[in-house]
Amino acid sequence: MHPSLMLSLSSKIYNLRFTYLLTLSFAAISLIVLYGWHHYSSQKLLRSFFPYAPKLDVSFFSPPSLDDSLKYRKLLELTTSPRSYNKHHPTLGFGNIYCISLPTRQDRRESMRKLAAALGINITFIDAISKEHPMIGWIGERVSEVRKQKVKLMAKYSGLKEEKFGGMGPNSVWLTSSLVTEANSARLKGIKLPNLTASHPEFQGKNWVEHLWTVPDPSMLAPSDDNFNITAALWDKQEKIAPRQLNAAAISTYYNHLRALRLLQESGAKSALILEDDVDTEWDLERRWRSLERHLPEDWETVFLGHCWGRELLNPQFGHPNLHKSSQPLCLHGYAVSQRGANKLLKLYNDPWIAFQTPVDTCIPGFIKRGLISYSVEPPIIIQSKVLESDIQSGKGSKWRGLLADSVMERILKSEGANITTTLNGAQGKDIDPASGYFFMQINTCGA
Repeated sequence: MHPSLMLSLSSKIYNLRFTYLLTLSFAAISLIVLYGWHHYSSQKLLRSFFPYAPKLDVSFFSPPSLDDSLKYRKLLELTTSPRSYNKHHPTLGFGNIYCISLPTRQDRRESMRKLAAALGINITFIDAISKEHPMIGWIGERVSEVRKQKVKLMAKYSGLKEEKFGGMGPNSVWLTSSLVTEANSARLKGIKLPNLTASHPEFQGKNWVEHLWTVPDPSMLAPSDDNFNITAALWDKQEKIAPRQLNAAAISTYYNHLRALRLLQESGAKSALILEDDVDTEWDLERRWRSLERHLPEDWETVFLGHCWGRELLNPQFGHPNLHKSSQPLCLHGYAVSQRGANKLLKLYNDPWIAFQTPVDTCIPGFIKRGLISYSVEPPIIIQSKVLESDIQSGKGSKWRGLLADSVMERILKSEGANITTTLNGAQGKDIDPASGYFFMQINTCGA
C-alpha cells in the first residue's frame, strides 16, 4: 500500500477512536448528571430545563436506601404542595410572634425559648406590667367609677333594682354598650350611655381609656386611695364562679393583651401570633397552621389556635376538618390577629363603658356577636402547659388541661432526662378541659 494512503487511513482510525472516546465520555457525564438530578431535584424541575426531553426512569441508577419507599411521596410533596407549604418561616408566616411575659419570670422565658428553638421560630417578648404596678390600681378605680354610674343608668332604664345586675360571664351586663345595642340583653336594648369625656378635668377632653394610652409613663398613674382594693371594690355578688371575679392580675392581663394589639397596629404588619408564656404546642405546629391558613378568607380578623371552655364544634367545619367559625372561645394563650382584627379589637376593648369590666377573654364572645370575624381551631394546637406556677391563680392555675397529639414540651423534657410515664396533658382523660372533653367524647357535659 502506498505510504500516503496508509497515513491517511491511520489518521481516520485515530479520529474514529477519538470520536468514540468522546462519545463515551459524554454518555458517562450525562449519566452522572441524570443521577444527580434524580436525587436532588424533581422531574418537574428537570423538564423545565429540557421541555422536550423524553421522560426517563433512572431509578435503576440509585443505590438501595431505607428511604426508597418515600421517594414518590417526597416527589408529590415537592411538586403538588401549595406555595410555601414546604418552606420553613421563622415567624410561621406572621409579621411577628409576640410572647407576653413578666421580666421577673425568667423560668417561663427560658421555657418559651426552648419551645421556640424546638419549633425553629423567633419570638418577641413583651415585658408585661405586673399586678403590683400602681397603674393597675388607677385602672381599678376608673372601672369602679364607671360601674357605679352604669348600674344606676341600667336600673333607671330597665326598671330593675341595682342589686339585680351582675354576672361576669360572656353575657355580662357590664359588657353592655351603646355602640351596638343588639348585642345587649333584652331589657337593655336601645339604652344610650352618655359620653364619659367630662368625668375628670385632667383628662383634657379625653375619656379615661384615651387618657390611659396617652400618658407617656405608666408610673405617672396611681390610685388616689393608697388602700384601694380592686377585688373588694369590684366584687360581683351575682357571680358564683370565683375565678371570673376581677382582681389586679386580671386587670394587668387585660392591659398587657391590649399592649400586644397596639404593637401589631403600630408595626403595620399584616398579622401577628400572640402567645402567653405558659404554652405548649403541637410538634408540627407550622405544618398544621399552613394547612389551616390557606382555608381562611382574606378578611379574617382572629384565629384561636388555642382556647378553652368553649363549644367551638357547634359551628360547622369551615373548609378544613379542624377549622370552625368561632362560637364562644375563651382563654387567650395562643391566637392569631390580622391588622384589621387588631384595629377592630382595640376599638371594642377601648370603649370606656366596658373596658376592663371583665377578664379580657370574657369579652370575645360578645365581640363575635358584634361582628368580629373569628375562627377557632378544634382541637386546639396550642394549649396551656400547666408546668410552671401561675401569675393569675394560685398554684398552676385551673386544674383543666388541654390535649395535644404530639407535645413539644414533652419532647423537651424527655430529652433532658425526665421520666414521663403519663402525658402532661392528663392521664386517661383526667382533668381534661371540658371543651376538649366535649370534642373527644370523654366526658358527657361541657361545663363552659
